[in-house]
Amino acid sequence: MGYAIELYMDPALENQVLKAWNVIARRQISTQLIEMESRPHITLFSTPFLEPSKLEPLLKTLSTKHDPFPLSFSSVGAFPGDHNTLFLSPTPSLSLLHFQSQLCDAIRKEGVDVPDEYALGSWIPFCSVAHQVPKARMAEAFSLLRDLKLPVSGYAVDVAVVQFSPVRELFSFVLGTTAPDS
Repeated sequence: MGYAIELYMDPALENQVLKAWNVIARRQISTQLIEMESRPHITLFSTPFLEPSKLEPLLKTLSTKHDPFPLSFSSVGAFPGDHNTLFLSPTPSLSLLHFQSQLCDAIRKEGVDVPDEYALGSWIPFCSVAHQVPKARMAEAFSLLRDLKLPVSGYAVDVAVVQFSPVRELFSFVLGTTAPDS
């Protein structure tokens, strides 16, 4: 089990990412993201241990200070290693980098340790399209993803804390709005 803070995109951009998931799944290359009931996202922070209620007020505050911002997935990539993850890479923007950096600063102020991979200068933003791709099928998967009409663009519109696996959203906030008190 673990926790993550995920950045979600508008429905049109989310559908473009889902199209990539479905192309990979139809070829029976990888269905893991669909099976774990994930949602297309960019992971801003993740940790195995967390008291989610600590993050709710800071996420609420941060989301009100940021309006939805443009996101554009412009390339396909892979992480080396055992997991064989394929992803869409967003074009780096100041809005995205600033949002993630402010989030991690706020998390640190709450006494939560931020792993090195999410530190400023180390974090690699990505949107997974396939996990556990068999090594022998990586070239085929890349070829399928290359056929997508990139770049695909839209907006980052909300942020959520999720527990995994399976993925279960604990709470979320729309960017640029004040959420009603619960």
